[in-house]
Amino acid sequence: MKRTLTRVLVAGCVVAGLVACSSDSGDSASSAEDSRSVTIDHVAGSATIEGTPERIVALGQQWVDALAEFDVAPAGYISAGSQGDDRKLFPWQTGLSEDSVMLDSTSIDTMNPAPPVEEIAALDPDLILVAGIASAEPFQSLSEIAPTVFPEAATVDRWQWQIETLGEILDRQDDAEKIIAEGEAFADSIAAEYPGLDGKTAVLSQYIVSTQQLVAVVDPNDGAAQVFDSIGLTIPADLASSPDAVSGRLVFSPERINELTADLVVMLPNGGTVADLEALPGFNSLPAVTGGGLSVQDYATVVGFNLPSKASVEYSVDKIRPQLEAIGS
Repeated sequence: MKRTLTRVLVAGCVVAGLVACSSDSGDSASSAEDSRSVTIDHVAGSATIEGTPERIVALGQQWVDALAEFDVAPAGYISAGSQGDDRKLFPWQTGLSEDSVMLDSTSIDTMNPAPPVEEIAALDPDLILVAGIASAEPFQSLSEIAPTVFPEAATVDRWQWQIETLGEILDRQDDAEKIIAEGEAFADSIAAEYPGLDGKTAVLSQYIVSTQQLVAVVDPNDGAAQVFDSIGLTIPADLASSPDAVSGRLVFSPERINELTADLVVMLPNGGTVADLEALPGFNSLPAVTGGGLSVQDYATVVGFNLPSKASVEYSVDKIRPQLEAIGS
C-alpha cells in the first residue's frame, strides 16, 4: 500500500494561597524523573530515551494518532498531505496543538524517502518516532538529532505496540493499558454484533490505475491484517503463503485478480473509480462481489486500515458495516 508519512508534566504548587513548596521534594522528584531510562527495541536496533521527552516529532500517521490517545501534542508531525482533508489530516485526527509544526511531507514516500532533517533538527526534539516507511535506512541519520524509535518490524506496526511503547516512554503504563482495553473492546463488540464473521476471510487491497497493478495485504502478522483478525476474519491461506509477498504486501497483475478469493475485500481504486475496477476481467465474479462483501472505499478509509491506530480502526470499521452485515449476520 502507498503509505503516507503524521505528557504534559505539571509540577508545582496548585493550591491557592500556598506560598512555597519544599525545594528538596521538588529537586528529588525532578531528579527521579531525569534518571529514568527506557530502551525500546525496533526493526533497526534499539533506542534509549533518558528521562521523559517533552518535544516529540511524529513521522507517521500512526504515531500522530497514538500521541493523541495520551493527549500529547507533538512538537512536529508529518501531515496527511493532499490525501487528507482541508487541515491536511485524516478525519479521525484531533487534538493537535496550534504550536505543533506541520512538516513538509512531499519528499517522504515509499519510493524515495527523504525526511526533512533540517526542519526536524530545528524543532530541537528529544524523541523522534518513525512509522509507515519502506526502509529505515534513509532515516538512520535522525538518531544523531535525538533518540529515534523505528517500526517494530518490517511490516506495519500493531497499534497496540505503539501504545505500549509510548506508555513506557512517558511512564504512563496504566493509561496505555486503558487505551488498549478500549480499542480491543470495540473490536470485541464488532465480533459479537456480526458472529458470522468467524471463519470468514478478508483482504485489504488497492488497484493502482496508472500502473495497472493490484496490491494486497497478505501477512497475517501485519498490523493492517490484524485489524481484520481482531473481528474474526483471516487472510485467505493461499495469499498468506504466497512466496511473492514483500514486506507483507503482494503486488500482482489484474490477470490474477481471481486470487482475491476473500469473503470481504476492502478495495481502493487508487487514481481511478469503481468503473476501473468493474472493467477488470473477472472482477465482477469475485466472491466478495457476488456475496455482498466488496467495499470500495476512499483513500482515508483504506489508510485507516493500512496504517491502523485505535481511532482509525474505529473510523474505518464503521465505514464497512454494510459489508460486515452482508457476510457476518
